[in-house]
Amino acid sequence: MNDNQKEPKLTYALDSSDKMVSISKVERGLSCKCRCPKCNEFLVAKLGHAGGRQPHFAHRKGSDCHGSYMTALHRLAEQIIEEEKAVMAPEYKDVTSQKLSFTQVEVELRVDRKDLQPDVVGITEDGFRWFIEIRNTHEVDEPKKAKLIESNITCLEIDVREQTLENLKSFILESAEKREWINNPNYDAQIVEAKRKRVSKVEKYVLSCTELTIPEYEDYDSRKIAVKDAFLLSKTTDGLYSQVKIISSNGTPFIFSISSQDKLETNSHEEHEAECDELCITTDGLSLEDEICSNTLDMSWAYHFITEKEREEKANEYRNKGYEVRPSSYCDSECIYRPFNGKCIYKKETFTQKGISRVVCNKDKRSKDKEYHQPHYSRRNGSFVSRKSPYVQSRVTSTNENLPFERFWTIEEYYRYLTSSNSYDTGKGYLAEIAKCDIVFNNILLLYKDPVNVRAFTPYHIAVITTDNGNLIRNNVADFNDRNYAINSYNTRLSSMRNNMCPHYGNDIDDKDLPF
Repeated sequence: MNDNQKEPKLTYALDSSDKMVSISKVERGLSCKCRCPKCNEFLVAKLGHAGGRQPHFAHRKGSDCHGSYMTALHRLAEQIIEEEKAVMAPEYKDVTSQKLSFTQVEVELRVDRKDLQPDVVGITEDGFRWFIEIRNTHEVDEPKKAKLIESNITCLEIDVREQTLENLKSFILESAEKREWINNPNYDAQIVEAKRKRVSKVEKYVLSCTELTIPEYEDYDSRKIAVKDAFLLSKTTDGLYSQVKIISSNGTPFIFSISSQDKLETNSHEEHEAECDELCITTDGLSLEDEICSNTLDMSWAYHFITEKEREEKANEYRNKGYEVRPSSYCDSECIYRPFNGKCIYKKETFTQKGISRVVCNKDKRSKDKEYHQPHYSRRNGSFVSRKSPYVQSRVTSTNENLPFERFWTIEEYYRYLTSSNSYDTGKGYLAEIAKCDIVFNNILLLYKDPVNVRAFTPYHIAVITTDNGNLIRNNVADFNDRNYAINSYNTRLSSMRNNMCPHYGNDIDDKDLPF
Protein backbone atom coordinates (compact mmCIF):
# COMPACT_ATOMS: atom_id res chain seq x y z
CA MET A 1 0.00 0.00 0.00
CA ASN A 2 1.30 3.44 -0.89
CA ASP A 3 2.19 5.58 2.13
CA ASN A 4 0.12 8.43 0.70
CA GLN A 5 -3.01 6.28 0.47
CA LYS A 6 -5.47 6.26 3.31
CA GLU A 7 -5.64 2.96 5.17
CA PRO A 8 -8.91 1.00 4.76
CA LYS A 9 -11.18 0.54 7.72
CA LEU A 10 -9.96 -2.07 10.17
CA THR A 11 -12.66 -4.78 10.22
CA TYR A 12 -10.67 -7.45 12.08
CA ALA A 13 -8.84 -7.21 15.41
CA LEU A 14 -7.37 -9.44 18.12
CA ASP A 15 -9.88 -10.71 20.71
CA SER A 16 -9.17 -11.73 24.30
CA SER A 17 -7.91 -15.16 23.16
CA ASP A 18 -5.42 -13.51 20.78
CA LYS A 19 -7.38 -14.56 17.68
CA MET A 20 -8.41 -12.33 14.80
CA VAL A 21 -12.13 -11.66 14.99
CA SER A 22 -14.54 -9.87 12.63
CA ILE A 23 -16.29 -6.64 13.66
CA SER A 24 -19.59 -8.44 13.03
CA LYS A 25 -18.89 -10.86 15.91
CA VAL A 26 -18.22 -8.39 18.77
CA GLU A 27 -20.08 -6.01 21.07
CA ARG A 28 -20.16 -2.26 20.60
CA GLY A 29 -17.50 0.15 21.94
CA LEU A 30 -14.81 -0.90 24.42
CA SER A 31 -16.96 -3.83 25.47
CA CYS A 32 -15.53 -5.74 22.50
CA LYS A 33 -12.24 -6.08 24.45
CA CYS A 34 -10.32 -6.23 21.13
CA ARG A 35 -6.79 -5.06 20.52
CA CYS A 36 -4.88 -3.69 17.54
CA PRO A 37 -2.70 -6.39 15.89
CA LYS A 38 -0.03 -3.71 15.29
CA CYS A 39 0.30 -1.69 18.54
CA ASN A 40 -1.70 -4.00 20.87
CA GLU A 41 -3.82 -1.07 22.17
CA PHE A 42 -7.49 -1.63 22.99
CA LEU A 43 -9.82 -0.61 20.17
CA VAL A 44 -13.33 0.79 19.98
CA ALA A 45 -15.87 -1.25 18.01
CA LYS A 46 -17.93 1.16 15.95
CA LEU A 47 -20.85 -0.91 14.75
CA GLY A 48 -22.65 1.95 13.04
CA HIS A 49 -26.31 1.80 12.08
CA ALA A 50 -28.42 1.10 9.03
CA GLY A 51 -27.36 3.36 6.17
CA GLY A 52 -24.42 4.70 8.18
CA ARG A 53 -20.70 4.19 7.98
CA GLN A 54 -19.10 0.78 7.59
CA PRO A 55 -18.69 -1.01 10.93
CA HIS A 56 -15.02 -1.03 11.94
CA PHE A 57 -12.52 -0.98 14.77
CA ALA A 58 -10.95 2.36 15.67
CA HIS A 59 -8.12 3.52 17.89
CA ARG A 60 -8.95 5.84 20.74
CA LYS A 61 -8.16 9.51 20.37
CA GLY A 62 -4.47 10.39 20.59
CA SER A 63 -3.21 7.11 19.11
CA ASP A 64 -0.44 7.44 16.51
CA CYS A 65 -0.56 3.81 15.26
CA HIS A 66 0.00 3.39 11.53
CA GLY A 67 0.05 0.26 9.40
CA SER A 68 -2.45 -1.70 11.46
CA TYR A 69 -4.37 -2.81 8.35
CA MET A 70 -1.35 -4.52 6.72
CA THR A 71 -0.49 -6.18 10.03
CA ALA A 72 -4.08 -7.38 10.29
CA LEU A 73 -3.84 -8.89 6.80
CA HIS A 74 -0.70 -10.75 7.84
CA ARG A 75 -2.15 -12.06 11.10
CA LEU A 76 -5.46 -13.05 9.54
CA ALA A 77 -3.73 -14.89 6.66
CA GLU A 78 -1.75 -16.95 9.18
CA GLN A 79 -4.91 -17.68 11.15
CA ILE A 80 -6.88 -18.78 8.07
CA ILE A 81 -4.17 -21.29 7.10
CA GLU A 82 -3.96 -22.52 10.71
CA GLU A 83 -7.71 -22.99 11.07
CA GLU A 84 -8.46 -24.37 7.62
CA LYS A 85 -5.22 -26.41 7.46
CA ALA A 86 -5.03 -25.71 3.72
CA VAL A 87 -3.71 -23.30 1.10
CA MET A 88 -3.99 -23.12 -2.68
CA ALA A 89 -0.60 -23.74 -4.26
CA PRO A 90 0.46 -22.43 -7.71
CA GLU A 91 1.74 -24.63 -10.53
CA TYR A 92 5.31 -25.87 -10.45
CA LYS A 93 7.04 -27.54 -13.41
CA ASP A 94 4.90 -30.59 -14.25
CA VAL A 95 2.58 -30.10 -11.26
CA THR A 96 -0.58 -28.07 -11.83
CA SER A 97 -2.12 -25.69 -9.32
CA GLN A 98 -3.71 -27.61 -6.44
CA LYS A 99 -4.87 -27.22 -2.85
CA LEU A 100 -2.43 -28.39 -0.19
CA SER A 101 -4.08 -29.95 2.86
CA PHE A 102 -2.13 -30.17 6.10
CA THR A 103 -2.49 -32.53 9.03
CA GLN A 104 -0.68 -30.04 11.27
CA VAL A 105 -0.04 -26.28 11.10
CA GLU A 106 2.27 -24.18 13.27
CA VAL A 107 2.28 -20.35 13.24
CA GLU A 108 5.50 -18.47 14.02
CA LEU A 109 7.13 -21.78 14.88
CA ARG A 110 10.60 -21.48 16.32
CA VAL A 111 13.02 -23.34 14.04
CA ASP A 112 16.66 -24.22 14.52
CA ARG A 113 17.90 -21.47 12.23
CA LYS A 114 16.72 -18.04 13.36
CA ASP A 115 17.59 -16.55 9.97
CA LEU A 116 14.98 -18.84 8.35
CA GLN A 117 12.09 -18.12 10.72
CA PRO A 118 8.85 -18.91 8.77
CA ASP A 119 5.43 -17.31 9.20
CA VAL A 120 3.61 -20.64 8.89
CA VAL A 121 4.76 -24.27 8.73
CA GLY A 122 2.36 -26.90 7.38
CA ILE A 123 2.94 -30.65 7.47
CA THR A 124 1.16 -32.83 4.93
CA GLU A 125 0.06 -36.44 5.40
CA ASP A 126 3.17 -37.72 3.62
CA GLY A 127 5.37 -36.01 6.21
CA PHE A 128 6.59 -33.15 4.00
CA ARG A 129 7.12 -29.75 5.68
CA TRP A 130 6.00 -26.59 3.86
CA PHE A 131 7.21 -23.13 4.88
CA ILE A 132 4.73 -20.36 4.01
CA GLU A 133 5.75 -16.69 3.99
CA ILE A 134 3.04 -14.00 4.04
CA ARG A 135 4.15 -10.92 2.13
CA ASN A 136 2.48 -7.74 3.34
CA THR A 137 5.50 -5.42 3.15
CA HIS A 138 8.83 -6.89 2.06
CA GLU A 139 9.36 -9.94 -0.13
CA VAL A 140 11.70 -12.80 0.75
CA ASP A 141 15.10 -11.30 -0.04
CA GLU A 142 17.85 -12.96 -2.08
CA PRO A 143 20.04 -13.97 0.91
CA LYS A 144 17.12 -15.76 2.53
CA LYS A 145 16.19 -17.42 -0.79
CA ALA A 146 19.75 -18.71 -1.09
CA LYS A 147 19.61 -20.10 2.46
CA LEU A 148 16.26 -21.82 1.80
CA ILE A 149 17.65 -23.46 -1.33
CA GLU A 150 20.88 -24.40 0.45
CA SER A 151 18.91 -25.94 3.34
CA ASN A 152 16.61 -27.83 0.90
CA ILE A 153 13.50 -26.22 2.43
CA THR A 154 10.23 -25.93 0.55
CA CYS A 155 8.88 -22.40 0.77
CA LEU A 156 5.81 -20.69 -0.72
CA GLU A 157 5.40 -16.90 -0.63
CA ILE A 158 1.86 -15.43 -0.72
CA ASP A 159 1.49 -11.72 -1.53
CA VAL A 160 -1.55 -10.29 0.33
CA ARG A 161 -0.82 -6.58 -0.20
CA GLU A 162 -3.65 -6.00 -2.69
CA GLN A 163 -6.25 -8.06 -0.79
CA THR A 164 -8.94 -6.97 1.67
CA LEU A 165 -9.67 -8.50 5.03
CA GLU A 166 -13.07 -9.55 3.74
CA ASN A 167 -11.88 -11.50 0.68
CA LEU A 168 -8.68 -12.87 2.21
CA LYS A 169 -10.08 -16.31 3.04
CA SER A 170 -11.28 -17.06 -0.50
CA PHE A 171 -8.01 -15.65 -1.87
CA ILE A 172 -5.86 -18.01 0.22
CA LEU A 173 -8.00 -21.14 -0.18
CA GLU A 174 -9.34 -20.83 -3.74
CA SER A 175 -6.97 -18.70 -5.81
CA ALA A 176 -3.44 -19.50 -7.03
CA GLU A 177 -2.69 -15.88 -7.95
CA LYS A 178 -0.13 -13.58 -6.30
CA ARG A 179 2.05 -16.39 -4.93
CA GLU A 180 5.24 -18.10 -6.01
CA TRP A 181 7.50 -20.95 -5.02
CA ILE A 182 10.77 -19.75 -3.50
CA ASN A 183 12.02 -23.33 -3.44
CA ASN A 184 10.23 -26.64 -3.83
CA PRO A 185 12.22 -29.84 -3.25
CA ASN A 186 8.97 -31.51 -2.09
CA TYR A 187 7.44 -31.25 -5.56
CA ASP A 188 10.81 -32.08 -7.12
CA ALA A 189 10.83 -35.33 -5.16
CA GLN A 190 7.25 -36.08 -6.21
CA ILE A 191 8.05 -35.34 -9.85
CA VAL A 192 11.08 -37.64 -9.75
CA GLU A 193 9.06 -40.37 -8.06
CA ALA A 194 6.33 -40.08 -10.71
CA LYS A 195 8.98 -40.36 -13.47
CA ARG A 196 10.45 -43.40 -11.72
CA LYS A 197 7.02 -45.06 -11.55
CA ARG A 198 6.35 -44.39 -15.22
CA VAL A 199 9.70 -45.88 -16.26
CA SER A 200 9.06 -48.92 -14.04
CA LYS A 201 5.56 -49.37 -15.47
CA VAL A 202 6.76 -49.30 -19.09
CA GLU A 203 9.72 -51.52 -18.26
CA LYS A 204 7.43 -54.19 -16.76
CA TYR A 205 5.12 -53.96 -19.76
CA VAL A 206 7.93 -54.41 -22.31
CA LEU A 207 9.37 -57.33 -20.34
CA SER A 208 6.01 -59.08 -20.15
CA CYS A 209 4.45 -58.38 -23.56
CA THR A 210 4.34 -60.99 -26.32
CA GLU A 211 4.01 -58.54 -29.21
CA LEU A 212 5.21 -54.99 -29.86
CA THR A 213 4.45 -52.47 -32.60
CA ILE A 214 7.52 -50.58 -33.77
CA PRO A 215 7.20 -47.30 -35.74
CA GLU A 216 8.07 -46.72 -39.38
CA TYR A 217 11.61 -45.76 -40.36
CA GLU A 218 12.09 -44.00 -43.69
CA ASP A 219 11.34 -46.73 -46.28
CA TYR A 220 10.45 -49.30 -43.62
CA ASP A 221 6.77 -49.42 -42.62
CA SER A 222 5.48 -49.71 -39.07
CA ARG A 223 5.18 -53.37 -38.12
CA LYS A 224 4.48 -55.78 -35.29
CA ILE A 225 7.16 -58.02 -33.89
CA ALA A 226 6.52 -61.18 -31.91
CA VAL A 227 8.62 -61.32 -28.75
CA LYS A 228 10.57 -64.54 -28.23
CA ASP A 229 12.67 -63.41 -25.27
CA ALA A 230 13.03 -60.24 -23.16
CA PHE A 231 15.37 -59.32 -20.34
CA LEU A 232 16.57 -56.21 -18.48
CA LEU A 233 19.83 -55.04 -20.05
CA SER A 234 20.67 -52.10 -17.75
CA LYS A 235 19.12 -49.63 -15.34
CA THR A 236 20.42 -46.51 -13.59
CA THR A 237 20.58 -46.49 -9.80
CA ASP A 238 17.97 -43.73 -9.60
CA GLY A 239 15.50 -45.82 -11.62
CA LEU A 240 14.92 -43.06 -14.18
CA TYR A 241 16.56 -44.77 -17.17
CA SER A 242 16.16 -48.38 -18.21
CA GLN A 243 17.16 -50.54 -21.18
CA VAL A 244 15.33 -53.71 -22.14
CA LYS A 245 16.62 -56.10 -24.80
CA ILE A 246 14.14 -58.08 -26.86
CA ILE A 247 14.75 -60.95 -29.24
CA SER A 248 12.02 -61.27 -31.86
CA SER A 249 10.65 -64.58 -33.11
CA ASN A 250 12.96 -64.46 -36.16
CA GLY A 251 16.01 -63.80 -33.96
CA THR A 252 16.32 -60.03 -34.61
CA PRO A 253 17.56 -58.17 -31.49
CA PHE A 254 16.07 -54.85 -30.34
CA ILE A 255 17.03 -52.53 -27.50
CA PHE A 256 14.37 -50.29 -25.95
CA SER A 257 15.66 -47.27 -23.95
CA ILE A 258 12.95 -46.14 -21.52
CA SER A 259 12.90 -42.78 -19.75
CA SER A 260 11.64 -39.18 -19.85
CA GLN A 261 12.86 -37.08 -22.77
CA ASP A 262 15.45 -35.13 -20.77
CA LYS A 263 16.95 -38.32 -19.33
CA LEU A 264 17.07 -39.95 -22.77
CA GLU A 265 19.04 -36.97 -24.08
CA THR A 266 21.42 -37.19 -21.12
CA ASN A 267 22.00 -40.90 -21.71
CA SER A 268 22.20 -40.69 -25.51
CA HIS A 269 25.34 -42.22 -26.96
CA GLU A 270 26.99 -42.69 -30.33
CA GLU A 271 28.06 -46.30 -29.73
CA HIS A 272 25.37 -48.91 -30.39
CA GLU A 273 25.40 -52.63 -29.77
CA ALA A 274 26.56 -54.47 -32.88
CA GLU A 275 23.82 -55.55 -35.30
CA CYS A 276 21.05 -54.34 -33.00
CA ASP A 277 18.22 -51.86 -33.61
CA GLU A 278 17.63 -49.33 -30.85
CA LEU A 279 14.40 -47.49 -30.07
CA CYS A 280 13.51 -44.90 -27.44
CA ILE A 281 10.31 -44.89 -25.38
CA THR A 282 9.50 -41.53 -23.80
CA THR A 283 7.36 -41.78 -20.68
CA ASP A 284 6.52 -38.07 -20.19
CA GLY A 285 2.95 -38.29 -21.52
CA LEU A 286 2.09 -41.58 -19.82
CA SER A 287 -0.66 -41.68 -17.21
CA LEU A 288 0.01 -43.93 -14.23
CA GLU A 289 -3.69 -44.79 -14.02
CA ASP A 290 -4.16 -45.92 -17.65
CA GLU A 291 -3.38 -49.33 -19.04
CA ILE A 292 -0.43 -49.48 -21.45
CA CYS A 293 -0.67 -50.89 -24.94
CA SER A 294 1.94 -50.99 -27.67
CA ASN A 295 0.14 -48.44 -29.86
CA THR A 296 0.00 -45.80 -27.10
CA LEU A 297 3.73 -45.83 -26.33
CA ASP A 298 5.68 -42.76 -27.44
CA MET A 299 8.31 -44.69 -29.40
CA SER A 300 10.96 -43.39 -31.82
CA TRP A 301 14.05 -44.74 -33.55
CA ALA A 302 17.51 -44.09 -32.13
CA TYR A 303 19.44 -46.44 -34.43
CA HIS A 304 18.36 -48.59 -37.38
CA PHE A 305 21.02 -51.25 -37.91
CA ILE A 306 20.16 -52.26 -41.48
CA THR A 307 19.95 -48.68 -42.78
CA GLU A 308 23.05 -47.50 -40.92
CA LYS A 309 24.98 -50.56 -42.11
CA GLU A 310 24.02 -49.78 -45.71
CA ARG A 311 25.06 -46.15 -45.27
CA GLU A 312 28.38 -47.10 -43.72
CA GLU A 313 29.05 -49.44 -46.63
CA LYS A 314 28.17 -46.62 -49.02
CA ALA A 315 30.53 -44.22 -47.20
CA ASN A 316 33.38 -46.76 -47.28
CA GLU A 317 32.75 -47.39 -50.98
CA TYR A 318 33.14 -43.68 -51.71
CA ARG A 319 36.26 -43.46 -49.54
CA ASN A 320 37.81 -46.37 -51.43
CA LYS A 321 37.23 -44.43 -54.66
CA GLY A 322 39.12 -41.43 -53.29
CA TYR A 323 36.16 -39.30 -52.17
CA GLU A 324 35.87 -37.52 -48.84
CA VAL A 325 32.80 -38.11 -46.65
CA ARG A 326 32.33 -35.12 -44.36
CA PRO A 327 29.51 -33.61 -42.26
CA SER A 328 27.57 -31.11 -44.37
CA SER A 329 28.37 -28.44 -41.77
CA TYR A 330 31.93 -28.51 -43.14
CA CYS A 331 30.68 -27.10 -46.46
CA ASP A 332 29.02 -24.14 -44.79
CA SER A 333 31.69 -23.27 -42.24
CA GLU A 334 35.09 -24.39 -43.55
CA CYS A 335 35.13 -25.24 -47.26
CA ILE A 336 36.18 -22.14 -49.20
CA TYR A 337 35.91 -23.63 -52.70
CA ARG A 338 32.11 -23.93 -52.91
CA PRO A 339 30.30 -21.17 -54.90
CA PHE A 340 27.95 -18.79 -53.09
CA ASN A 341 25.03 -19.61 -55.34
CA GLY A 342 24.16 -22.65 -57.38
CA LYS A 343 25.30 -26.26 -57.14
CA CYS A 344 28.73 -27.08 -55.73
CA ILE A 345 30.86 -28.66 -58.46
CA TYR A 346 32.71 -30.82 -55.91
CA LYS A 347 29.69 -32.29 -54.08
CA LYS A 348 28.63 -35.67 -55.48
CA GLU A 349 25.94 -36.78 -53.01
CA THR A 350 24.48 -36.15 -49.58
CA PHE A 351 23.04 -38.69 -47.14
CA THR A 352 22.30 -39.06 -43.42
CA GLN A 353 24.40 -41.29 -41.20
CA LYS A 354 23.79 -41.70 -37.45
CA GLY A 355 21.57 -38.64 -37.52
CA ILE A 356 24.23 -36.43 -39.16
CA SER A 357 23.95 -35.07 -42.70
CA ARG A 358 27.02 -36.17 -44.72
CA VAL A 359 28.49 -34.84 -47.97
CA VAL A 360 30.47 -36.89 -50.49
CA CYS A 361 33.17 -34.54 -51.81
CA ASN A 362 35.42 -34.96 -54.86
CA LYS A 363 38.62 -34.06 -53.04
CA ASP A 364 40.90 -34.89 -56.00
CA LYS A 365 39.20 -32.36 -58.28
CA ARG A 366 39.07 -29.81 -55.47
CA SER A 367 42.80 -30.26 -54.76
CA LYS A 368 43.60 -29.92 -58.47
CA ASP A 369 41.57 -26.72 -58.79
CA LYS A 370 43.29 -25.36 -55.71
CA GLU A 371 46.58 -25.21 -57.62
CA TYR A 372 45.09 -22.93 -60.30
CA HIS A 373 42.44 -20.90 -58.56
CA GLN A 374 42.36 -18.85 -55.42
CA PRO A 375 39.50 -19.44 -52.97
CA HIS A 376 36.41 -17.34 -53.55
CA TYR A 377 36.10 -16.08 -50.04
CA SER A 378 38.19 -16.06 -46.90
CA ARG A 379 35.13 -16.10 -44.62
CA ARG A 380 32.16 -18.34 -45.41
CA ASN A 381 29.82 -16.96 -42.75
CA GLY A 382 29.03 -13.67 -44.51
CA SER A 383 29.73 -10.07 -43.61
CA PHE A 384 31.74 -9.00 -40.62
CA VAL A 385 32.41 -5.68 -38.93
CA SER A 386 35.36 -4.90 -36.66
CA ARG A 387 35.99 -1.85 -34.52
CA LYS A 388 39.60 -1.75 -35.68
CA SER A 389 38.76 -2.52 -39.30
CA PRO A 390 35.29 -1.45 -40.48
CA TYR A 391 35.64 -3.34 -43.78
CA VAL A 392 32.63 -5.39 -44.84
CA GLN A 393 33.00 -8.30 -47.25
CA SER A 394 30.99 -8.14 -50.47
CA ARG A 395 28.91 -11.21 -51.32
CA VAL A 396 28.82 -10.67 -55.08
CA THR A 397 31.22 -12.48 -57.42
CA SER A 398 31.67 -12.32 -61.18
CA THR A 399 30.66 -15.26 -63.33
CA ASN A 400 31.71 -16.75 -66.63
CA GLU A 401 29.59 -19.49 -68.20
CA ASN A 402 32.65 -21.07 -69.83
CA LEU A 403 34.37 -21.66 -66.48
CA PRO A 404 33.42 -24.44 -64.01
CA PHE A 405 33.79 -22.06 -61.10
CA GLU A 406 32.89 -18.51 -60.05
CA ARG A 407 35.79 -16.12 -60.52
CA PHE A 408 36.48 -12.75 -58.91
CA TRP A 409 35.32 -9.31 -59.95
CA THR A 410 37.80 -6.79 -61.12
CA ILE A 411 37.10 -3.22 -60.01
CA GLU A 412 36.30 -2.24 -63.60
CA GLU A 413 33.83 -5.12 -64.02
CA TYR A 414 32.11 -4.37 -60.74
CA TYR A 415 31.86 -0.66 -61.62
CA ARG A 416 30.18 -1.54 -64.95
CA TYR A 417 27.81 -3.88 -63.07
CA LEU A 418 26.83 -1.17 -60.57
CA THR A 419 26.32 1.57 -63.14
CA SER A 420 24.26 -0.69 -65.41
CA SER A 421 21.92 -1.95 -62.69
CA ASN A 422 21.74 1.22 -60.56
CA SER A 423 21.43 -1.01 -57.51
CA TYR A 424 23.88 -2.22 -54.91
CA ASP A 425 23.79 -5.60 -53.12
CA THR A 426 24.16 -4.78 -49.40
CA GLY A 427 24.91 -8.41 -48.58
CA LYS A 428 21.90 -8.46 -46.23
CA GLY A 429 19.38 -9.95 -48.64
CA TYR A 430 18.20 -6.77 -50.36
CA LEU A 431 19.36 -4.16 -52.92
CA ALA A 432 20.09 -0.51 -52.17
CA GLU A 433 19.43 2.44 -54.49
CA ILE A 434 22.62 3.91 -56.01
CA ALA A 435 22.62 7.71 -56.02
CA LYS A 436 26.15 8.27 -57.37
CA CYS A 437 29.00 5.98 -58.37
CA ASP A 438 32.53 6.75 -59.71
CA ILE A 439 35.73 4.80 -60.27
CA VAL A 440 38.99 6.31 -59.02
CA PHE A 441 42.11 4.35 -59.94
CA ASN A 442 41.48 0.88 -58.42
CA ASN A 443 38.63 2.02 -56.15
CA ILE A 444 34.93 2.71 -56.45
CA LEU A 445 33.33 5.64 -54.64
CA LEU A 446 29.66 4.88 -53.99
CA LEU A 447 26.72 6.83 -52.54
CA TYR A 448 23.69 4.63 -51.83
CA LYS A 449 20.40 4.84 -49.96
CA ASP A 450 19.59 1.94 -47.64
CA PRO A 451 15.92 0.95 -48.31
CA VAL A 452 15.52 -0.88 -45.01
CA ASN A 453 16.71 2.04 -42.90
CA VAL A 454 14.87 4.68 -44.96
CA ARG A 455 13.23 5.98 -41.79
CA ALA A 456 16.46 5.90 -39.85
CA PHE A 457 18.29 9.10 -39.03
CA THR A 458 21.07 8.40 -41.55
CA PRO A 459 19.80 6.37 -44.56
CA TYR A 460 22.45 7.72 -46.98
CA HIS A 461 25.87 6.07 -46.95
CA ILE A 462 29.15 6.82 -48.74
CA ALA A 463 31.35 3.78 -49.26
CA VAL A 464 34.72 3.05 -50.83
CA ILE A 465 34.99 -0.36 -52.52
CA THR A 466 38.41 -1.85 -53.19
CA THR A 467 39.93 -5.33 -53.54
CA ASP A 468 42.01 -7.53 -51.27
CA ASN A 469 43.51 -10.65 -52.89
CA GLY A 470 40.61 -10.72 -55.30
CA ASN A 471 37.93 -10.19 -52.66
CA LEU A 472 35.74 -7.09 -52.88
CA ILE A 473 35.92 -5.00 -49.70
CA ARG A 474 33.44 -2.26 -48.76
CA ASN A 475 34.47 0.42 -46.30
CA ASN A 476 31.64 2.70 -45.14
CA VAL A 477 33.21 6.13 -44.64
CA ALA A 478 30.24 8.48 -44.00
CA ASP A 479 26.52 8.48 -43.17
CA PHE A 480 23.96 11.26 -43.73
CA ASN A 481 20.32 12.04 -43.09
CA ASP A 482 20.01 14.58 -45.94
CA ARG A 483 20.43 13.67 -49.62
CA ASN A 484 21.78 17.07 -50.77
CA TYR A 485 24.35 17.19 -48.00
CA ALA A 486 25.35 13.61 -48.82
CA ILE A 487 25.86 14.51 -52.52
CA ASN A 488 27.91 17.61 -51.63
CA SER A 489 30.10 15.54 -49.34
CA TYR A 490 30.40 12.84 -52.01
CA ASN A 491 31.58 15.37 -54.62
CA THR A 492 34.13 16.86 -52.20
CA ARG A 493 35.49 13.41 -51.36
CA LEU A 494 35.61 12.43 -55.04
CA SER A 495 37.67 15.53 -55.86
CA SER A 496 39.97 14.88 -52.92
CA MET A 497 40.45 11.22 -53.92
CA ARG A 498 41.31 12.15 -57.51
CA ASN A 499 43.89 14.68 -56.32
CA ASN A 500 45.43 12.70 -53.49
CA MET A 501 44.62 9.02 -54.15
CA CYS A 502 47.41 6.50 -53.79
CA PRO A 503 47.08 2.94 -55.16
CA HIS A 504 46.46 1.45 -51.69
CA TYR A 505 43.59 3.61 -50.48
CA GLY A 506 41.98 2.35 -47.30
CA ASN A 507 42.00 3.17 -43.60
CA ASP A 508 45.44 4.78 -44.01
CA ILE A 509 44.09 7.72 -46.03
CA ASP A 510 44.40 11.03 -44.22
CA ASP A 511 40.97 12.69 -43.95
CA LYS A 512 42.16 15.75 -42.07
CA ASP A 513 41.83 18.02 -45.15
CA LEU A 514 38.27 16.87 -45.91
CA PRO A 515 35.38 19.11 -44.75
CA PHE A 516 33.42 16.19 -43.19
